[in-house]
Amino acid sequence: MAGSVFVETPPRDAEIVVVGGGVAGMSTALFLARAGRDVVLLERGVPWGVASGANAGTLSLQVKRAEVLDLCKLSLDVWRRFGAEMDVDVGFGQPGGLRVATTDAEVAHLREYSDEQRGGGLEFEWLEGNQLRDMAPWLSTGVRAATFCSGDAYASPLLAGGSLIAAVAKAGGRIVGHAEVTGLSRENGAYRIETTKGATRAKILIITAGPWSGGLARMLGVALPIYVDVNMLSITESAPKLLDRVITHIGGILSLKQLPNGTILIGGGWQGRGRFAGMEKFADHVRLGQNLTTAVSVVPDLAKLRLVRTWAGYEAVAPDALPAFGRLPGTDDAYIAAAARGGFTFGPAQGLLMSEMILGQPPSTPIGRFDPARLLTGAHA
Repeated sequence: MAGSVFVETPPRDAEIVVVGGGVAGMSTALFLARAGRDVVLLERGVPWGVASGANAGTLSLQVKRAEVLDLCKLSLDVWRRFGAEMDVDVGFGQPGGLRVATTDAEVAHLREYSDEQRGGGLEFEWLEGNQLRDMAPWLSTGVRAATFCSGDAYASPLLAGGSLIAAVAKAGGRIVGHAEVTGLSRENGAYRIETTKGATRAKILIITAGPWSGGLARMLGVALPIYVDVNMLSITESAPKLLDRVITHIGGILSLKQLPNGTILIGGGWQGRGRFAGMEKFADHVRLGQNLTTAVSVVPDLAKLRLVRTWAGYEAVAPDALPAFGRLPGTDDAYIAAAARGGFTFGPAQGLLMSEMILGQPPSTPIGRFDPARLLTGAHA
């Protein structure tokens, strides 16, 4: 991004400080700035440079638990609205998605899971045999059955980052990169935020820092159990149109989608190697091989393509895999949006809902079950 998008140091005072420059933080800052509020976003490194920038970009309703389906539906609507209503190009596409099963046990699991999701209000179509081959002739004959959900979508993490950063700046939000927060305290009715680029004060503090969110909360005396995964993602060379659907696997071991530029993103939650405490993250070549083998077993033509790049990224997760969203327990005017399994999907909805909370507006979808206080009571166990 051009240097003019960012400011060099934090201002002395701000109304709202958002800590964390991924999809949840950028979305929060964007909605608040568009509402005319004074917003400063602080990012410890390069904005969009960690978890959101290392994501596969799959926005699938089918892979989400019943507890978060309403939140997921809202978020997909916001992803769509970024381009349709706000002129923010995030590379959104909604071709629908197939969730595949390749063994008898997986087919049984897919049926069971589908019944649960249907009970939660998700609409989809069961496909097998010729009906499945007609819709997706590029699938392997080893795929026994699939469910098709027309709502499944994707966004481009590589495109979305720059677009959201520019949109925040255009709306009047100020973004400070390489401003790691080193201290948080409450004094005289405001928060003092110490960073490696100087201090700032804010009436309202919002933590959206992904895997760093737990440490920031502890600076305010709130010990939230937040864990960190190291997920891997791969991208192929550009190819002629091959996939016209988003692909996921009932075993949670594969996600595939082809972007408009022809490249294919391959993910699925396979774990890399690393230590978050040591800021280390690497691809695990054994697991990477398993990921790619699974991908080719589902879509054989992938074997003809060259792999361009593989990388790893952090994902923060709460013990119950639900978002930690809302007011930080025991604080005044401090909030958190973090720790959601599949947080890239939920980020825009969290931004909208957080802005509604700050602006005193009714939430677009119920959020009570995501209250961070639940993580302090053992309710997640």
